Amino acid sequence: MLRTEKQLTFSNYPGLYDVVVPADHSLRKIKEEIDFSFVNALLEDSYCKNFGRPAKEPEMLFKFLFLKHMYALSDEKVTDQASYNMAFKYFLDLHPEDPIIHSSLLTKFRKNRMTEALLEKMLAETVRQAMEKGLIESKAIILDSTHSHSKGKAETPTEKLKKMSKALRRTIYQHQKELAEVFPEKPKADCSLEEEIAYCKSLLFSLDEKVEHERVKKRFEKVKRQLEKVGVLETNGEQVEGTEDTTEATVGHKSQDEAFFGFKNHIAINDERLITGLTVTTGRHGDTDQLEALAKQSMSNGQPVEEILGDTAYPSLDNLIYCETNGIKLIANLHPIISDGMPKDPEFSFNKDSGMLQCPEGHLALSCQPSIVKRKTKKGEHESLCYKYYFSIKKCKKCPRNGTCYNGGNYKYCSITVRSETHKKQSEFEKSEYFQTRRCDRYKIEAKNAELKQSHGLARCSYTGLVGMKLQSYFIAFVANAKRIVKLQEIKKGGDGKDSCLLTIRDAVKAGLETVFILQTA
Repeated sequence: MLRTEKQLTFSNYPGLYDVVVPADHSLRKIKEEIDFSFVNALLEDSYCKNFGRPAKEPEMLFKFLFLKHMYALSDEKVTDQASYNMAFKYFLDLHPEDPIIHSSLLTKFRKNRMTEALLEKMLAETVRQAMEKGLIESKAIILDSTHSHSKGKAETPTEKLKKMSKALRRTIYQHQKELAEVFPEKPKADCSLEEEIAYCKSLLFSLDEKVEHERVKKRFEKVKRQLEKVGVLETNGEQVEGTEDTTEATVGHKSQDEAFFGFKNHIAINDERLITGLTVTTGRHGDTDQLEALAKQSMSNGQPVEEILGDTAYPSLDNLIYCETNGIKLIANLHPIISDGMPKDPEFSFNKDSGMLQCPEGHLALSCQPSIVKRKTKKGEHESLCYKYYFSIKKCKKCPRNGTCYNGGNYKYCSITVRSETHKKQSEFEKSEYFQTRRCDRYKIEAKNAELKQSHGLARCSYTGLVGMKLQSYFIAFVANAKRIVKLQEIKKGGDGKDSCLLTIRDAVKAGLETVFILQTA
């Protein structure tokens, strides 16, 4: 049950916070500038109104999570510090002598109360409060993505099968112990993938039509689906294609030689450096198709969008059409492959970080061979540049999609034809002085990414799965926006708060300086 009114209590130590918490403390400033009362209103329907024990106030639990991500602490550490840190207790609206909740309550609050819809409303609230304070004047957003490493390491197919078969045997011992007599002999701990696959197939064959308990059936089906995914079992006579698990971390590429295992955070900020849009995907997901989603989310949060700044990943044909239809200027340099490229297989995508084509399973091409292709049309003969991207045959033969995009042969390639006449209007816009000057403001989001990763722990996921990564990303975005609102208010009031640069890149370009030293602050 959620209390509708706060209980009136008195402290034995009145005025202590005025002594021990300085007036310029960051938490005191955030508490004065940010209104957290919206949390109770958003979560009111998730609590029983008339029955049950009175619950801890959602606003206080929300502030605990705020502190956790502001200082990159664990649940145990943030509750421990709150027991003796007077600045924490002041921020939490607790008296100095009040007891602190157990850290397990934060876990329960995250899992049962913090839904994805609530996270989006939480981010929108910071933009709304900034608009009410008159801090947002820009009508442009800047887009970029940054990666976060997974909490765990990437599992090999052998490790996945070994873990699933072990869980199946354990469940059988618990609920149908008599089936243990038909278990085949287990392979060695350092067995190969082929040996583990043979063991799992033998295990399923020996248990077929003997499984009765519901939990055992679920484990049995999981092992079966995993074998189908790696392409060693067949369904209805056709090989099952491997599909990406959109709830787990995947391998992505920062360059042709450097990969990571985790997630991608796609971020939109305005010129005031407030985060207005955020989407979280698996690591192998591209940046190109996130432009429309980030623009719509920013506009729904109250941020006007007349310009979009980004890197070469964003000016694809679909994005250019979307921007032109909605009267938005896209300030991003054209990449011939992304903007004009036409891959024959639409499931293949271009990875701009590595400069190579990426297959649906996340593997990069090994090499690229350009050539000139002549084509005849009604207007005459035209020449187009064609890129052929060659993939590893060894990986293709072991891939779950073997038989779909690769049907045997000595090599596998995917070609992209570049038609240079497609985007003349955008190419002309690139040459304008306004484009060249405005493009220099894209550095702001690089600084924002560094702040999120270095100061607030976005470099690594603290939870498991895509849902956990979204929760962490949105809370960190909320913290960053709260800090930025405080800084913008100081600038507006004429205090000692200075903006984040001594000399902006735009001013340096105008002045013709070759070297610029930038002092980045929060």
